[in-house]
Amino acid sequence: MKASKRQKKLLTSQQFRAVYDRGQKFHTPFFSAFFLKTSSLDQRVGITVTRKIGGAVIRNRCKRRIREALRHQENFGFNDIGYDLVVNAKASLLTADFKQLERAFEQFLGRIRGTLSGDGS
Repeated sequence: MKASKRQKKLLTSQQFRAVYDRGQKFHTPFFSAFFLKTSSLDQRVGITVTRKIGGAVIRNRCKRRIREALRHQENFGFNDIGYDLVVNAKASLLTADFKQLERAFEQFLGRIRGTLSGDGS
């Protein structure tokens, strides 16, 4: 049975805080990402865009671009593990070409795969 959309999102500040505190940090020119492997098979994503980037319309555009770039990665190839992922947008994400954004996500996910294979998982 497919999980509902609500189950695939990080929703509370405690969930975000756990990823920030215990997760691995990755930085790109367009976003910072925090990745935490979990013991469950749940795969949850949280996206944050601060007000200093712009108003609600701009922030929502950034979130849509991030969600679309993640969607293009087809579940990241991590079907057999659970994880929490938080993506924090940077101002440069708004003006970046979408192909650049996709490449940044590909590189980020490649680094995660390398890290996971390095710890024996």
